[in-house]
Amino acid sequence: ENQGVLDLIDKRGIGILNILDDQCRAPGTTDRSFASDVYAKCTQHPRFSSSHRQVSTRMFEVQHYAGSVEYTMDGFVVKNRDELPKETTELLLGSENSFVHYLAEIITQNSGRTSPPTTEGYKRRTDSSVNRITVGGQFRRRLRDLRAKIDLTSPHYIRCLKPNDKLVPDLFDPVVIAEQLRCGGILEAVRVSRAGYTQHYPHLDFVRRYKILALDELRRKENFRAWNGGLSPIAGSPRRGSTNT
Repeated sequence: ENQGVLDLIDKRGIGILNILDDQCRAPGTTDRSFASDVYAKCTQHPRFSSSHRQVSTRMFEVQHYAGSVEYTMDGFVVKNRDELPKETTELLLGSENSFVHYLAEIITQNSGRTSPPTTEGYKRRTDSSVNRITVGGQFRRRLRDLRAKIDLTSPHYIRCLKPNDKLVPDLFDPVVIAEQLRCGGILEAVRVSRAGYTQHYPHLDFVRRYKILALDELRRKENFRAWNGGLSPIAGSPRRGSTNT
């Protein structure tokens, strides 16, 4: 269950990304003020930890499912604002090329920065930093869109495992593989599946999906023509109940 980490990162009011966005909207904020706000609001969270050494260097740890990960808050505020230097936007706005000038207006509008009128007919921008879209805001919006799409589908995942840390062929490191399986939750998923038989197929759906794997065995059964009414036991077949396999 990873809901605790998700709440720590993105929960409204106390999530790290929400705290960061609030800092970016306020004037005069720095990495120091962001770090103080994070320590004040997140210290009691069970997935959050920060030692005296980490506090002194503006760092913290998040207890992810796969293990602890240490983060540094240096540069968080500037990177989250994702602003172009003022000189750059002024240079582009002063261009005599209409296309470059148009791009500069779009950039200025998206950054929420007030731009001075450079030529007659151009209006002064009055966008507030409150409406500015930060990097964290873009990430959360795209993540919500992705999760909404996934919820509407039945996705199948292919998980790739790195055979070794040396990036060389023909070298299989069992320790590296086992660590990836553990961190990815594969071993836990296998344990749950073995303990509870989480997948249950009606007989008709099971045969339709997997009959290609045992056509010869099925043809040898006298009741093969009536397969849509049930499935005869096959050697080595999964456990079968009265309605589901």
